Amino acid sequence: AAPTTIVPANTTYTWTVVDNTNVTGDVDEPTAKTNISQTLTNLTNTAQSVVYTVTPTSGAAGNCVGATFTVTVTVSPKPTVANETTSVCSRSAFTVTPTTGNGNIIAASTTYSWAIPVMESGITGGAAGLAASNLTSISGTLINSTNAPLKATYTVTPKSGVCNGAPFTVEVTVNPKPEIPAQTATICSGTAFPFVLANASPTAATIIPVNTTYTWTVATNINVTGQSAQPTSQSNISQTLTNLTNTAQNVVYTVTPVSGAQGLCPGANFTITVTVNPKPYVSAQTASACSGAAFSVSPANATVNNHIVPTGTTYTWTVEDNVNVTGDVNQAVGQSTIGQTLNNLTNTTQTVVYTVTPTSGTAGNCVGETFILTVSVYPKPFVTPRTETICSGQTFTTTPVNNLPDTTTIVPTGTTYTWTVVDNTSVSGESNVSIAQSSISQTLVNNSNTVQTVTYTVTPKSGDTGLCVGSPFTITVSVNPKPVIFNRVDTICSATSFTLTPVNNSPSITTIVPANTTYTWTVASNANVTGQSDQDANAFRNWNY
Repeated sequence: AAPTTIVPANTTYTWTVVDNTNVTGDVDEPTAKTNISQTLTNLTNTAQSVVYTVTPTSGAAGNCVGATFTVTVTVSPKPTVANETTSVCSRSAFTVTPTTGNGNIIAASTTYSWAIPVMESGITGGAAGLAASNLTSISGTLINSTNAPLKATYTVTPKSGVCNGAPFTVEVTVNPKPEIPAQTATICSGTAFPFVLANASPTAATIIPVNTTYTWTVATNINVTGQSAQPTSQSNISQTLTNLTNTAQNVVYTVTPVSGAQGLCPGANFTITVTVNPKPYVSAQTASACSGAAFSVSPANATVNNHIVPTGTTYTWTVEDNVNVTGDVNQAVGQSTIGQTLNNLTNTTQTVVYTVTPTSGTAGNCVGETFILTVSVYPKPFVTPRTETICSGQTFTTTPVNNLPDTTTIVPTGTTYTWTVVDNTSVSGESNVSIAQSSISQTLVNNSNTVQTVTYTVTPKSGDTGLCVGSPFTITVSVNPKPVIFNRVDTICSATSFTLTPVNNSPSITTIVPANTTYTWTVASNANVTGQSDQDANAFRNWNY
């Protein structure tokens, strides 16, 4: 038959216990107690047994000592976890899994539950861990929307079997992670883009922790030099880019940001698109023009000499004054071409030197390096009207001389002349000349007995230095008449006088007798005649003998 349990009223108990070194609180009890009770602490993470040998004694009814019996107590482990701390980058998951040791007691079946954490302002994403989920670790994903570390504190209850451990805290430091939208920059060729990013700019969603650094790769653009990948962390993004063309070029960087000492959290890649506007480049130029004519230089984009001329490029300039040239002035307002009208005041080639500053047009207004433009101003002949006087049948020759009759006369070396002439029907020998001559010269015959005028319109042209055509000038030639009288025969009686007074156009129109014509003569000696003599001392208007 099964043992029968008999417990008289007021029974008391004493006991001894087999010591279990993994349990505290198990001690012998020699003093009678009305029940068997002790508080036992399991020092391990596994169940422990404690065996009591108990002696019962009845109460007032005889104080009878009963047979000893055993009480075996199984002490299940209760989780004990010290407060935990951890850190994580924003938007990254953290996981805390407590382990036995350093005062922690964690049974294999321990689970955890917690309420929504207490979070500093700026943190989102905190969530509760439900007991029903039987979570074996504490985890979560928190978002720090600031650029400084923030904290979230979880209060966690551990449970092993039916035993709940004392709550402990998990303090999570959420380090900021850079969050930067795509960026753009615009520079002129040959200059650096120092890209220094700022927190909350251009929008409040931009997050840049203190001491954030950057590495990057770059997409190759064969029309730009200076771009290169950077694998070593830099405090800002900067390179000097040179555009080899005359149009705007884009260079695209893919940048990886990493926060500084506060977590070394890598942010998502972002792009920087740098627009490199072209900067004009023009090598030294030369130009030439005749005095009084405009020169115009319009540099063109070309691979020759690596010229870079963006659309809409304008030019300003300063000029070294040449006292022998007028019209050379500085130009402070941008012009689409380099040009002026220069006047050479001398009869030799003069040089005017311009220092030109090019500036690109709508593509950035980028100022290029200055270049030199050297303009040769060729002299252009300038001759004032001339007059000449000759006798009929003579040759006039006009050879203009520089600075004569005054300094306004300009006659470059090698100047030649062509001309037209207004026909005078009373003069022969005048004719147009279209083949360049070194002087103006013709032989004119006055076919009348009065002074005749012949007017030449002369076009001068400089020699090898420019072949510059000067303004036409006139030469007015006065052709004085020259008497033309053919041999005459006169018959007289001896001892009488003869008188011969030639008359114009008589006996024919070829006879020319200008007004006030006078005569001198010589006579061939005839021994049979007296009274004849030479007349050379005084002129007479007729022959009278």
